[in-house]
Amino acid sequence: MAMRRHKRRRVLIESYQYRLLFINLVHFLTILVIFAAAIFLPLILQLRSGGLSVMEQGEVAGQFLSLHARVWPAMIVIFVLLAVHSVFVSHRIAGPLYRFRTIFKAIAEGDLSVRATLRKGDYLGKESDTLNEMIASLRTKVQAIHAHSQDVERLLVALERSLDRGSIPDANQHATDLRRQMEQLRTSMEHFRIHPGENGASSPAAPAKSAGDSAPFRQS
Repeated sequence: MAMRRHKRRRVLIESYQYRLLFINLVHFLTILVIFAAAIFLPLILQLRSGGLSVMEQGEVAGQFLSLHARVWPAMIVIFVLLAVHSVFVSHRIAGPLYRFRTIFKAIAEGDLSVRATLRKGDYLGKESDTLNEMIASLRTKVQAIHAHSQDVERLLVALERSLDRGSIPDANQHATDLRRQMEQLRTSMEHFRIHPGENGASSPAAPAKSAGDSAPFRQS
C-alpha cells in the first residue's frame, strides 16, 4: 500500500528547513560584505586620501555611484534566487524524511504493508531503497513466523483430539510434529536481536532430542 502524498500548506514544513535557509542566507550575507568591501573600499579610500584633484574625485565618485546602481540590484536578485533555491533543495530532503517518519510510525504500529515512494528529483533515493528492503525482509520473516504459529496451533488441536480419543501413537506423532514446528519457529525468531550486543542468529541451538524423547507418550 503506497503512502499518501503529503499536501503541503506551508512553504517550509520542517523546522530544520528554517535553519538551513537561515544558514544559507547568513553565508550569502557574509560573502556579500566581503564582495562589497573588495569593490567599494578602494574607491572610498581614494576619495578620503585627499590627493585627488576635483576632476579625479568626480570621476571616482561617478564610478562609486555607477557601481551602487548596478551591484545592489544584482545582489538583491541573487539573494532572492538563493532563498528560493534553498527552499527548493530543502523540500527535496524534507519530503523523503516526512515519508520515512510516517513509515516508521506505521511499522511501530505493526503495519508492514507500507512502502517508501519518492517523487522524481527527491534526494535520499538509496535510503528509500534500503528502507523498502528492510520492510520486505521484515514482512517475509513475520509471514514465516505467522505460518509456523498457525501450524503449531493446528498440531495442538490435533494433539488434544488424539489424547481425547486415547490414541497414543497419533499423540506421539503429533507431539513430534509439534516439536519440529516449534524448532522452526524458534529458528525464525533467532533472526531478531532484542538486546544490544545480542546476536540471535549465532545463539546456540537447543540440544538434539533423542529417539526416546521424540515419543513422550507411552502406552501402558
